Amino acid sequence: MKKLFALLSVMLIFGWATTPAQVNVTFQVDMSVKIATGTFNPATDVVTCPGAFNNWLNEPPANTDKVMTDANNDSVYTITIAMNPNQSYEYKFNIGLGWDGKDETHGNRSVTVGASDMTVDPSFFNDYTPYTGVTSTINFNVDMHLPAQGSFNPGTNHVYIAGSFTDWQNAALEMFDADNDTIYTLDVNTLTSGGLAIYKFVWSTGAASTGSWESPTEGDDIFPPDNNRIYGIHDGVDTVSRYWNNTNPNVTLADGNIFFSVDMSVLEELGLFNPDADSVQIRGSFNGWGPNEPEKSLLNQDPANPVLWTLNVPFVQNVVGGTQAYKFFLKNPSGNPQYSNTGWEVPIGNTITSDRNRPAIFEGDPNQVVPLAYFENIHPDWVIPTGTTVQAEFNVDMSVVTGFVPATDTVYWIPRQPLFLAVHGFTEWTTNIRAYPLTDANSDMIYTFTLTLNGPDFNGFLYNYAYSSAGELVPEPDNSQGNARVRFIGQTGGARTFDQPWSMPQDVWTDGDKPEETAPSGWVSVRELGDGLVKSYSLEQNYPNPFNPSTTLRFTLPQAGNVNLSVYNLLGEKVAEVLNQEMTSGSFEVVFNGSNLSSGVYFYTIKANSFSASKKMILMK
Repeated sequence: MKKLFALLSVMLIFGWATTPAQVNVTFQVDMSVKIATGTFNPATDVVTCPGAFNNWLNEPPANTDKVMTDANNDSVYTITIAMNPNQSYEYKFNIGLGWDGKDETHGNRSVTVGASDMTVDPSFFNDYTPYTGVTSTINFNVDMHLPAQGSFNPGTNHVYIAGSFTDWQNAALEMFDADNDTIYTLDVNTLTSGGLAIYKFVWSTGAASTGSWESPTEGDDIFPPDNNRIYGIHDGVDTVSRYWNNTNPNVTLADGNIFFSVDMSVLEELGLFNPDADSVQIRGSFNGWGPNEPEKSLLNQDPANPVLWTLNVPFVQNVVGGTQAYKFFLKNPSGNPQYSNTGWEVPIGNTITSDRNRPAIFEGDPNQVVPLAYFENIHPDWVIPTGTTVQAEFNVDMSVVTGFVPATDTVYWIPRQPLFLAVHGFTEWTTNIRAYPLTDANSDMIYTFTLTLNGPDFNGFLYNYAYSSAGELVPEPDNSQGNARVRFIGQTGGARTFDQPWSMPQDVWTDGDKPEETAPSGWVSVRELGDGLVKSYSLEQNYPNPFNPSTTLRFTLPQAGNVNLSVYNLLGEKVAEVLNQEMTSGSFEVVFNGSNLSSGVYFYTIKANSFSASKKMILMK
């Protein structure tokens, strides 16, 4: 007994703890809708399950180890993965072995692993609601505003739903518009979750058998050859709302062009881009995220400026006001194999969406121009020149982490940018980089390390944290590029000058949203927009608004002169001077960083020649 007590005492003194054994988690995804709509071919395609627990679609482990199988040919694909217990992870399903624009588009899924083996209930690809094979109800809705603009009369005509569950027109079910809003509804409560509802809408002056059938040609719920609709049924009550023929009568369709441009000068200066040998593509929702449509993907090099690449992309009958998502892609990169492995940029800053895609709002204009971009959104002012050395201290609070053992585990800073990996000599894209360990010198659970950057390098860091436990690397949950931190070294001295010493704001290990700065503190960039001849003075509303911590201010000058752009609080006190310099005529935008200000309402005022104007903006931290 004394020996046992002594052993327990040693275990407590040294914080000894056993590493729990891994548990098996079985994931399931139903591909029947994708098979029916022709977007997944079981004979030639594979579906994978990448996540934070297996390095996403990075290697190791090999992506072939992430392939799911359908042993009983029921269109439900499965994979069993050994995982650490009592952890939460992000993941998603993907068609193929790479990120080719065929992954699920509604964000990441999440799973909380318990202490024993478990099976995640199946759900349909791109639809995260699970099902368990129970009787369910579908509330069908169809918006009839479009046919009501033609021969359909809501007052006297009838609307039906007909499909596999009604023997089509032989037992079609009538839908009703109780509140006269031209949206017809019906509950169907005889369907089983996990099954497929195949159907169409019909309108008629009498019975469904004599009616007019819709014939939708586009949409994720349409499959050939008869262009029927399809819906995967969930547990409980499902609501399915559709437009007649999948055409929203409230949108405006138009032809137009968007002119894209990207500046590659930073990558050239860093030795990663050769304008004489390399090329640049744009890949987005308008070209299938690939190069298969050259007129919409292959950028042209400007003969007068070899680091400037442009493309005028045509759009036919697109939704005005709709978002076109895209990224730039480096083809045949020189200087480092890192970009040869990925090619994709991972942009940071305030011109991207949560999944790190760039958005362009389609205007239906033949001459629409998107402001000039920099590859990965690294501005030339943020380059650390050759011969310059700067340092940045990173720190993270690990006191909130369940399962972390300070005596045995090591914390790591994990960079997430292909550009960072290329500049720093890494030859492959991975989230398992353990080159940057943190230490806790005073045992207060605040771990720190200092990153040293020797020019040529750049300012702007996309990163997460991880810790190693029993040889396994445990990343922060939702360890995706979209949900990563972005920090900068301050540049109050302006372009290519860096505040030293610099300590980043303290991070906290989290499975939620990460803080994301949009520009270095104190840095101001003025960009001429090139909107043609300016005829009047103007000061536009800042965007985004509210903002945190940066926002963009735009103004126009019909005449050259001194421009003062300043920020004031509600007491009329000047709290920041954004600009005070001589400028030529034209249209301009400037990024204002409010990191040093507290949350609240501010006014920004421009004074140029005899022109003066002010607008209100809100900083919300």
